[in-house]
Amino acid sequence: MAEKTHHETTLSQSEAAAYLQTLGNDLAAESGSWLVPVGNKEVTVHPDTQLDLEATVDERSRLLGDDITEVTVQLRWTDREESAGGEGE
Repeated sequence: MAEKTHHETTLSQSEAAAYLQTLGNDLAAESGSWLVPVGNKEVTVHPDTQLDLEATVDERSRLLGDDITEVTVQLRWTDREESAGGEGE
């Protein structure tokens, strides 16, 4: 299944930091599932014990208007097989 949930918003620095801290704390709990808030929806994913992390900083100068900086952090893993008889989402 291929499904994508996307949301964009504007936050203060402290609100963005709180969002990232919540994501990190929930991932660190290692409960087997990870609840990721995306806009008004919450998506449950099941990260593996080992994650591939990619971080990118893109700094662009614009001829007209403000310069733009974008920080992207991606986590990737291979989905684990759910045990037979397990509950689906």
